[in-house]
Amino acid sequence: MTAKPNTREGAMAYTGYAELWKALNPRQQFYLKTIFEEDQAREAAQRAAGAAGNYDRRPAAEWRTIDAYHEPAVPDLVGRTALQIRWRGAGHHDQGTGSTIKVLVSHKLITLDHRATPFGRMHQVTMTKHGRALMRWVTKPRPCRTKVPLKERAAEVLGQLYDASKSRTGYLDWARSPTIDKELIPRGLARSRGTYLGFEITEEGVTHLAEHHAAYAAAYPKLNLPDPSGRKCWPKEADRLLDWLRNECWSLAHASERAEKRAQEERARAEEEFKEEFHRQEGELALAMYREVFELKRAHAKALADTFDGYRVKMRMVLAERLPQYTAATLAAVTAVVEGTDPVAAIRKQTAAAVSELPAYTPTGVAAVDVEGERLYAECQRKRPRRAATTRKGKAKAAAGLHTEAVPSPARGTALEQPWALAVHLHRVLRNGYLYRLLNAPPEEEQPRRRRPAGLLDAPALRLLVALVATENPRRAHHSRIQVERYGQASEGELATIPRGLFSYEIKQVTRSTKAPGVLTDRGLAEYMNLAQFDAYSHYGDNWPLLHVTQAGRDHLAEYREAYAEFHPDVVLPPVSAPAVPSGS
Repeated sequence: MTAKPNTREGAMAYTGYAELWKALNPRQQFYLKTIFEEDQAREAAQRAAGAAGNYDRRPAAEWRTIDAYHEPAVPDLVGRTALQIRWRGAGHHDQGTGSTIKVLVSHKLITLDHRATPFGRMHQVTMTKHGRALMRWVTKPRPCRTKVPLKERAAEVLGQLYDASKSRTGYLDWARSPTIDKELIPRGLARSRGTYLGFEITEEGVTHLAEHHAAYAAAYPKLNLPDPSGRKCWPKEADRLLDWLRNECWSLAHASERAEKRAQEERARAEEEFKEEFHRQEGELALAMYREVFELKRAHAKALADTFDGYRVKMRMVLAERLPQYTAATLAAVTAVVEGTDPVAAIRKQTAAAVSELPAYTPTGVAAVDVEGERLYAECQRKRPRRAATTRKGKAKAAAGLHTEAVPSPARGTALEQPWALAVHLHRVLRNGYLYRLLNAPPEEEQPRRRRPAGLLDAPALRLLVALVATENPRRAHHSRIQVERYGQASEGELATIPRGLFSYEIKQVTRSTKAPGVLTDRGLAEYMNLAQFDAYSHYGDNWPLLHVTQAGRDHLAEYREAYAEFHPDVVLPPVSAPAVPSGS
């Protein structure tokens, strides 16, 4: 199947974001990337705190404001910010920081403010909506629009169950798995072998994986799911060949670095002089012995230094041959994926002989791959590649725009630096067939999704409503009544009025959304009952809320059941035959 470029984004948006990103130099791109990552880390922390009930009442404009750098620079007094530490580690923290920030402000990607400190002022930056949109476009492809029956984790576990069925044991020897218990077993895709005896996939699970494999590959391209139908997929041999090339280059680079350090150490020992004053009390014979032993050690150190130097030169010569092969192999694999040819044959062709010139870069149409890939490829084609600078303190500074943690130390500041960075970038998107699945999505996956009918709940609210209805199953324990009997004093008549429902901590287990309970209560699908009146010992203070479903909630779920099954297939709906118990029982 010939791969097609990812055209989910409009041409206007693609061109606009691409031109804006290319208008920034590598240093400015790196600064914007670090600010965006800090912004997203704070957003994730706020979301996790809210799900745990620790709400931060500050406005978003306040907690999104990030300390950038202090003026004047007095790190001994005010320390360094998180951004400064990252910039410093990549060799980008110097007097040009202020100018770089101002360029990002001029493009309206961030805003700049400051706050007073006892030693001057701290400059603060905040990502704008335009800046976040650009970085999301750069860093990740757009998700598939098609709904799939299972969530990403459930699909991954189903693939693991299938792989386990082909193993020697034939099952997955996990003691317990909430994902299997809540997502796969209710759908009949897996079954338990008994308490602490593991899980195994069913025939329905194998059929489900075969039928929906293409849809899961499009929706979750990072998952390398097995295909029971045996259709053509990304060959594992391609991963093996690329990993072998990368590991060989990495080993040669670091082995040559260690050899250089050891050679310097041994040469320093060989240049030491014998100090007779340390042996004046030993006598002539002992002094001759120590002098001869010292000369032997010095000769041995010189021989070791020459050996390390010799092997260092040989390893760098091999590295200068292998690393271009690695880069050419990744470029050829990308071309094979785009054109629908065999990537293994393309990789073997590039490793058959020395590479004198890199093959052309084939655009994939995926912004997260092309923007960085085209920039690094252009760096490789420069007649005079950027070299690493050296600071006044003698520390090597990486070439602009390259990730220093991805470049082996001996390659920094050499002609191998840019090819290595390009190979690492392309290998990352090729590994496990990630790019292959992105570009080989089935045609039906590109069709626009139907609009959700008005009146339907979103997934978190629906998940909570289903959990509330499930508590009314008479086969389940009446948890709210048990709690009242444990902590309160109530008559049998009062206990009969307590409905089945969920307490606050149980709601958090069902859904992490803090808005879901409010959505249900506002629409009259659920309501709260305060059980504090039954708490004889004031364990819960004045508020002991119990959320339970109303008759309107039951009718709503029954009325829109088919629509929910279509638009929220990842939510397991209760069986139709499950009897509902009145709230007063």
